[in-house]
Amino acid sequence: MPNQPRTGIRLLIAIAIFLTPVLASAYLAWRECYATEKALSLSYAQSALRRMEETSGQLTAGARALALVNLSPCSPEDIRLMREIDLASSAVKAVGRVVDDTLLCTSQGVANPISLGRPDLVTRQGISIYFNKDLGGQPPHPLNVLAINGFAAIIDPSQTLDVLTERPKVEAAVFVPSSTNRLRIATVGQYFPSNWLRPIGKGTHTTIQSGGYLVSLVRSRMWDLAVVTATPQSYIDRRFNRLAVLFLPIGILCGALFALLVNMLYRVQSPFPTMLRRAIKDGSLYVVYQPVVELATRRVVGAEALVRWRSRHADMRPDYFIPQAERHNMIQLITKQVLSIVARDLPQFLSMDPNFFVAVNFSAADLCDKRTLAAMDEFLRVSGARPENIEVEATERAFLQGPETSEVIDALRAKGFSVAIDDFGTGYSSLSCLQSLSLDTLKIDRSFVDTINTDGATSQVVLHIIDMAHSLDLDIVAEGVETEPQAQYLVKRGVQYAQGWHFGRPMDPGLLCEQIRSHASAGKESVPAQACLRVH
Repeated sequence: MPNQPRTGIRLLIAIAIFLTPVLASAYLAWRECYATEKALSLSYAQSALRRMEETSGQLTAGARALALVNLSPCSPEDIRLMREIDLASSAVKAVGRVVDDTLLCTSQGVANPISLGRPDLVTRQGISIYFNKDLGGQPPHPLNVLAINGFAAIIDPSQTLDVLTERPKVEAAVFVPSSTNRLRIATVGQYFPSNWLRPIGKGTHTTIQSGGYLVSLVRSRMWDLAVVTATPQSYIDRRFNRLAVLFLPIGILCGALFALLVNMLYRVQSPFPTMLRRAIKDGSLYVVYQPVVELATRRVVGAEALVRWRSRHADMRPDYFIPQAERHNMIQLITKQVLSIVARDLPQFLSMDPNFFVAVNFSAADLCDKRTLAAMDEFLRVSGARPENIEVEATERAFLQGPETSEVIDALRAKGFSVAIDDFGTGYSSLSCLQSLSLDTLKIDRSFVDTINTDGATSQVVLHIIDMAHSLDLDIVAEGVETEPQAQYLVKRGVQYAQGWHFGRPMDPGLLCEQIRSHASAGKESVPAQACLRVH
């Protein structure tokens, strides 16, 4: 009998030792899932707020630009200036003139005056907002008009929050904090309790759990704007359930699996620099290729190298890890890894088409670093390629970093590498900007290609971009081509090259190799199939 209490205590201690790491691990896993979803929810809200802040800033800048020249409203000179402002504005669909609550004309041309009625609200900055106005598009689509001092920005409320469309059941709204009823400029979903739209300090953010949702609220520091996003609690539970199966074996081999559990928790909680270095070391970063075709012949003449990150549980999105790498000054490690992979893949492409090229994305840090020149020389040595087989591709922001960037770009072009500006039209691009850059190719962003053959407010922008490229004797690549009518439209207007799902999705080098071989062998002696090797 005396041994029975001691046995019971031992049993309780054994159970406690067994349960402690299991419960601790489960708790830490849940906290990590919560933190991940909280970060995602907050990032959605911040992204939408940045877009609305850009719209407000571009609205006031446009109004100042028109006020300085004092042109007659809707005159040819006024419309020409509005088109230039429109092209330089990434967050609006069109700009126009509003007088006495009437839209007189837009940057797309003179239209019949459209009465907007009284403003639905006026912000503290004096911006009048007219909600859900039909401006004559086909099919009809409600747009919001923001006006100040006779100048108006026309925005599509559905695009303001389009970053949230990738995840179902996410609620979101852009609202004006100073308005009595927290009037919403744009909305995704309909369930918005009053405590979700509560006021917070300017330039601050907060996240709460409410009504089965993880709710993030962000307010602008400068503008009378705020964004709320609400992610279902079930997303946290779903993420946790995927991790929970990892903890079950601990009940069988608690001692042995405890060390493994600690290692797993370390991996989950590792800072981004550690995760990236580990991914490069173990080969988690890989490259897929999206074909670039010559529109006139539909022949595959090149490809864009796109980096991907394969984690243990799911692929990590480039729009997450690329900005993270830039923020931690590690983006050059990714570029180096991409060049290494392309150098390995390129010889098999060139064996079938010696003129084939691969476009590689370079960051602002790459273009400011003269070591990039030595890296490209080494790339040519390892791959056996010619400079004509590689295209240096970067966004406008990367080009406009200072004199060091110009020196590196000029040196690359002097070596024979071609240089392309990517996603043209989504920043502050203009003809004067293009004239100041040393470029060979202009890539039209897919957001403008999507408007081809539509009656959207920005459907004419692609024509202005093509005209600018032709005037500077630049090659043109249209991104995001998904239909044959889009392809026909582009080829008729002198666009030489295109890429998009209509011609091929991003693919592994083996599939791309087969496409090159099929084009290279058409009407010629067949290229041996053995040249196509799957290296992934």
